[in-house]
Amino acid sequence: MEMKLPKITRPIQAEFELPLSKSMANRGLLLAALYPEITLTGISTAKDSVFLRATLGAYPHGEVHVGAGGTTLRFATAYWATREGSSITLNGTPELNQRTIAPLVDALNALGGEITYTKTPNQAPLHIKGRKLRGGSLHLGHVKSSQFVTALMLIAPTMRDGLQLEWDSVVSQPYLVMTAALLRSAGIPVTLTKNGATIPYVESVDPIQLVIERDWSAVAFWCEALALSEGGMLTLPGFVDPSNQGDSKVVHYFEPLGIAHRFTDQGLVLSKKSVLTPGHLYYNLQGEPDLAQPLIMTLLLKKIPFEVHGLETLRGKECDRIAAIAEVAAALGIQLSTGEAHIKCSSYPAEFTPPTAPLNTHNDHRVAMSLAPLAINFPITLLQPSVVEKSYPDFWRHWMQLV
Repeated sequence: MEMKLPKITRPIQAEFELPLSKSMANRGLLLAALYPEITLTGISTAKDSVFLRATLGAYPHGEVHVGAGGTTLRFATAYWATREGSSITLNGTPELNQRTIAPLVDALNALGGEITYTKTPNQAPLHIKGRKLRGGSLHLGHVKSSQFVTALMLIAPTMRDGLQLEWDSVVSQPYLVMTAALLRSAGIPVTLTKNGATIPYVESVDPIQLVIERDWSAVAFWCEALALSEGGMLTLPGFVDPSNQGDSKVVHYFEPLGIAHRFTDQGLVLSKKSVLTPGHLYYNLQGEPDLAQPLIMTLLLKKIPFEVHGLETLRGKECDRIAAIAEVAAALGIQLSTGEAHIKCSSYPAEFTPPTAPLNTHNDHRVAMSLAPLAINFPITLLQPSVVEKSYPDFWRHWMQLV
């Protein structure tokens, strides 16, 4: 499937509601499944959240398809490991099954779980026999995905001895802060430090409604579009300051790229502002890797020399996101320097080479949404545009308001 995006020739002026935070919603869904007293202020329509909700509510015997979401598989694995008497197999898309799951499985088994691989070692499908986990103390070493720690933190209150986690390092620490905040909102005490977390056993909680915020990571794509446009203003209802989402830093990252922001009774208002052309920009996105695609595409299209570090998790996402950025840069005639955790660019061609062939989204929602603003420079064609449904089902409907 292809989608042709015409060149946008007028200033951007629009108002629309962004989706609820998939990250917060998925954490809330897991907590609500563990404690029926917990309800949520809203349910995310992102495909990952739809699959997670169905997986958590599945019949406790047989096989369940979890879709393509890493969060869905990881959170569902932790949940079903705690469900005494269940015997369930979790299976995802071929691409998801190849993504790392072994560190979480090893941790759950060490805490009293019974999880086995049904086909390939260290990969889904997983067969899970639910048990009452004993918990206790666990050292995780160097953790390559904060979702492994989050999954353990969310189920920790159900463990007989609670849970004391230690680690040497973990990427995306702000997501652990978000997890701890939601647990505390539910009345569950958490001690979180740079290198560990302690959560006691909690038999029940008081009735509570958890507030699910709008998704700050989705704001980044509209910052990108506005930064590349001739001018305009976007109003995004429902956003508040401060936020429990680390990705709320996006407005500060885009400030030197010409984006001003303010909060009103209506929500978040983004507008263009005059800035001096930066000579060289340096970013470290270790805590906010989901902002990498729109931020780096903006830097490239504005021809700003840059270094972006802290990208350790990008090669293991829905696709190799570093390679996806390099592919688009090459199509535009830009040469990048890339590594396992960084991207650098020091020079640009006098004129970009307009892409004539369809641009591959690599079945990755963040790649697809970060490519859309190229249409502010020239018309483009995208492959697999529907992949945005994974996190932002209304993205293309909102985009068409700019045309």
